[in-house]
Amino acid sequence: MKTLKILGYLLTYPVEEMKVNLRACQEILEKEKWLPDEAMREVDRLIDWMAGQDMLDLQEEYVDLFDRTPSLCLHLFEHVHGDSRDRGQALVDLSELYKDSGLLINTEEMPDYLPLFLEYLSGIDVSEARNNLGEIANILGVLAGRLKNRKSPYAAAFEALIAASATRPDKKAVEIALKESAGNIRSFDELDEAWEEQFAFENSLQTTGQDVVGGCPKAEEMLARMNIPKADLNQNKEI
Repeated sequence: MKTLKILGYLLTYPVEEMKVNLRACQEILEKEKWLPDEAMREVDRLIDWMAGQDMLDLQEEYVDLFDRTPSLCLHLFEHVHGDSRDRGQALVDLSELYKDSGLLINTEEMPDYLPLFLEYLSGIDVSEARNNLGEIANILGVLAGRLKNRKSPYAAAFEALIAASATRPDKKAVEIALKESAGNIRSFDELDEAWEEQFAFENSLQTTGQDVVGGCPKAEEMLARMNIPKADLNQNKEI
């Protein structure tokens, strides 16, 4: 099952090699028929758009979205734990989960990087993969909504993941998160301010993790915690 791996690939930093592979990716998606027709049509549009973009423009677009906009971060635990101590342990747990499944991480990205998580899901049972996608349905829904607000074709990849999931996002939770942070790009001054604020609260309960009851989850419990409560969806909200 390569569909999830390909959707993750489309969400990685674009390079020239990707343009060469786009049509092959499209053919595999159409052959596997894992996505509903409507979702597949939107992914086709995404691929056509990527293929038609100048590479430098595509790279700039990617950086503006996923690197310069914290609320569009592709690291899943940023949307769950923020910078709290819980995230570190959750990353360890996820690494162990990958290791147990035989997936060796050969990348500089953290284990909660969405394309890497999708590669893990592509190697397990389809039903289990759908269920695990359901555990991050709220994150996917919020990211899709924010990308739509930015009128970005990348929203199609997230809508496709939702369509492939066993669970749909909680509409009310997604609406609350989008009101708190619509996905707008931050200015350089706002980015500098956010950087300073993380040190201003360095010794708070949130960042030390001392307000967490029961400690961090075991690997088998970790994915279940990724189905975010409403309050946590706004943890990394933009100003």
